[in-house]
Amino acid sequence: MKLKATQDEFLTPFEAALRLRRSVRTLARMRAEGRGPRFHREGGCILYPATGLYEWLEQFMVAPVRGAT
Repeated sequence: MKLKATQDEFLTPFEAALRLRRSVRTLARMRAEGRGPRFHREGGCILYPATGLYEWLEQFMVAPVRGAT
């Protein structure tokens, strides 16, 4: 299943954390470490493009192993 978002949908760190099921603090740490989803910073405002969240998540998708118990 492919998750979709409009290109002009931007999320606050709180909204992004809810969608990713992570804490706001975890997202802040990821930004400081230079990892995590893409984001925009303008002044003191951080915004995450919703499409960027889903692209970032897709890189961690794993196919189930057939026959595993």
